[in-house]
Amino acid sequence: MDGYTNQALPESLKTFRGFGEFQMFINRNEGEWRMPLEWHEPLEIFYVREGRGTYYIDDKRYLFGPGDVFVIGNQELHKSQLIDQEAFEALVIMFDPALARAVELDDGVDPLALFYERTAGFSHQLRPNEAVARRLRACLALMSEEYGTGEAYSPRKLVALLQWLLLELKEAYSGNAPYTLVDGSRHGISFKEIVNEAMDYISSHYAEELTLDRIAGHVRANPSYLSRIFKQNTGFTIVEFIAFKRIWRAKEMLLYSDARITAIAHQIGYNNVTHFQWTFKKMLGLSPGQYRKLPRSYYHLKRY
Repeated sequence: MDGYTNQALPESLKTFRGFGEFQMFINRNEGEWRMPLEWHEPLEIFYVREGRGTYYIDDKRYLFGPGDVFVIGNQELHKSQLIDQEAFEALVIMFDPALARAVELDDGVDPLALFYERTAGFSHQLRPNEAVARRLRACLALMSEEYGTGEAYSPRKLVALLQWLLLELKEAYSGNAPYTLVDGSRHGISFKEIVNEAMDYISSHYAEELTLDRIAGHVRANPSYLSRIFKQNTGFTIVEFIAFKRIWRAKEMLLYSDARITAIAHQIGYNNVTHFQWTFKKMLGLSPGQYRKLPRSYYHLKRY
């Protein structure tokens, strides 16, 4: 049970489980915000609007600032991190790979080459020059304008703009943005089996009343040992990881549903709504109500 395992991405770190084909939203983080590593099925474009921070993707670490762009695949563990509690804001685009290939031309150009055709030493980060930056800003502005309008042609326009954006990124990509290698396996991480079991159990039962003794009993471990090894492997205490799973689910519900904040709190395991709101704001720097008001929408785009 104490052996290390890294053959597969941990299901407990999978996010965006309710995802459709396309999503675009503002991600703002500040204060005491932290996150564990995560992975998801959709592809991701992460555009830094303001602030600075650190991005970990697999076994690479990047420093980022305004105007930087990251391309993140669907089998890559990653997380962003504050520097000195300085806030940063990013525009995040998540999409099904099929959308980028909705229009096929016999020109040999793959709009998803940055995600799938990578050479040794690949850098996920793009620092565009001013000319490219202007085109990217123009494209993103058009996408933001179309997104969430509900007009008949908006889904088709968004697919076309997404392809434009991907081709701009591919053309501008130079592969020389600096990064630092960090210790770890292919995924930049190596969890003990006992920690994987604990994370899986928490992911399945986070909405219930979870105690250290209950989790330790499930994985057949001494509570003190489990607490210590969990923190060593993940960088989070068990209590912090439970809170992360609950707050992440709350973010999804605020994004995908019209459920009342009180109902969301109860559904994710908080009997005290005030405590839920306090935890949410401590982690994200915004209250649930403020988070819901950030520019965002959600599309189920047809496949063309």
